[in-house]
Amino acid sequence: MSSTDTITINRILNTVAERQATDVHFVVGNYPFIRVKGKLVPLDQEELITPETMESIISFFVSEEKKEEFETKKDLKYIYDWLSKARFRVHAFQQKGYFSISLKLVPSKIYNLADLGLPKIINDFLKVSSGLVLITGPFNSGRSTTLASMIQTINQTQSKHILYLEEPIEHLFVNDKSVIEQREVGQDVDSFAEGLRSAKDEDVDIVAVSKVEGPEVIELLLELAESGRLVIALMDNYSAITALEEIVSEFTDAKVDWSKNILSELLVGVIDQRLIPTIDGDMVLAVGILTLSPSSKALIKEGRFSNLESIIQTSKAEGMISLQRAIYELAQKGKISAEAAVNHSSDATDMKKMLKK
Repeated sequence: MSSTDTITINRILNTVAERQATDVHFVVGNYPFIRVKGKLVPLDQEELITPETMESIISFFVSEEKKEEFETKKDLKYIYDWLSKARFRVHAFQQKGYFSISLKLVPSKIYNLADLGLPKIINDFLKVSSGLVLITGPFNSGRSTTLASMIQTINQTQSKHILYLEEPIEHLFVNDKSVIEQREVGQDVDSFAEGLRSAKDEDVDIVAVSKVEGPEVIELLLELAESGRLVIALMDNYSAITALEEIVSEFTDAKVDWSKNILSELLVGVIDQRLIPTIDGDMVLAVGILTLSPSSKALIKEGRFSNLESIIQTSKAEGMISLQRAIYELAQKGKISAEAAVNHSSDATDMKKMLKK
């Protein structure tokens, strides 16, 4: 790779830092794109990316030891440390016959729950000895940041043995009052399922996972919660309700009732969140909360998940927060536009009606 290419890439990464961008995308035939405050912006002062320049970009970000794996699998995810200035979550992949790379900036600081604007009830979630906490939301909704903050809160306040399974490892923790083990899927363990099976036989108080996929992983998470561990898991569902529906849908026959019973007994809460662009060009976090009240417990046990939204809307005293209502209130206060409220709502038609009133 030429020194000119190295200078160009470093200049782009400096632009990311200066403009506080969260993501960078390198795609053949396009200018480099960065995401600033939720919006994609082309760096049109740079040259268009050609197949040749993409090879240089690959050489910059993909080490020699990872190149063989990349050329075989055509898909690679890992953390890249740039000159000890910033850490990026790298996704190198192939599309339309060309290689592409996307980078996501990993915040160097682990923020506390209050700094992130998360409701105080989440602190109560972290004080229970066993159960299941889910963090849901679409991509780029800040879920991994929330999970890191929760782990750090436990680390600073409780003496626990925490196992965090990640793909890849993003935030780096320093043990305080707790002992934190961070295992990378694909490097330290072959799969999430393998890591979770191992955890069942270990002296672990809390198990956290950065991804939930497939029936085996879901079953292992429920079994760990049933065995007396606190389990915290990220799910990429668009709402708390669809996350619970997905969990149960992975089971058949008698296991369906077992999964509903486990959820109705051991669900501590579901955090449903969105990162929404504000009118002044910043980002704001909207959060919904589902807790296990007698009413929600009964509905979950019966599998009547679609009825949970009405319970959430009327159970503020139990710590529940309607995400739909939280987004609406941000629009009413003038923090976000009506268009943003509709776009990030779980029910666009309902949000339009609310805004008209």
